Amino acid sequence: MSPHALRHTHAVHLLEAGATIKYVSARLGHKSVKITADTYLHITEKIEDDALTLYENYVI
Repeated sequence: MSPHALRHTHAVHLLEAGATIKYVSARLGHKSVKITADTYLHITEKIEDDALTLYENYVI
């Protein structure tokens, strides 16, 4: 696996685990959260499932 792929995987795993985008952005050394969000915050199945669970718990 290339260093780029490892970095991408690490960032996505952090986000899936619930780390804030601000933390991930700082950890990766980005100048802005927008760079991090545009690059790494695509919707993974886990992020989508977790968000739906949060919503379900909220409306119940």
